[in-house]
Amino acid sequence: MLIYNVGGNHLQEVFVMAILDTVEGLLKSVGIKYSRDPKVITMRWKTDHFEDLKVKIVTNNDESWVYIVAPFTSVNQVEESVKQKFLYDMLKESWKANGVKYGIDNDDDIIVISETNDTDLTSQEVQQLINHVVHACDTLWEIYPS
Repeated sequence: MLIYNVGGNHLQEVFVMAILDTVEGLLKSVGIKYSRDPKVITMRWKTDHFEDLKVKIVTNNDESWVYIVAPFTSVNQVEESVKQKFLYDMLKESWKANGVKYGIDNDDDIIVISETNDTDLTSQEVQQLINHVVHACDTLWEIYPS
């Protein structure tokens, strides 16, 4: 991203690294594999309960927040007979989980999310946020195997 700094009588170009570029560099430094679109970093994880868990890293429009998000399943796909108990258990687990929240997005998809407004992240912090989301997905699977 280029911004312009007016200093004295001249206009100076200043290069500012976008936060996703910074996060991408941090992922490289700790050896995490990913793919990159202009506005999304996508990782794939194999866990105890998932063969191909997709975890995405995105930002808000002004890049003041970083979100690590994993879609779980659609609320509509949860059997009616267990939906109320599942959502209650998910809410209780969200209280206990370290650094993550379970939620439902605008499309009625259940998501696991970690967020930070610390845009001066270290590789260890990014790795920890990702690990929290991945672990929380396995925990959610134990509540409701999707």
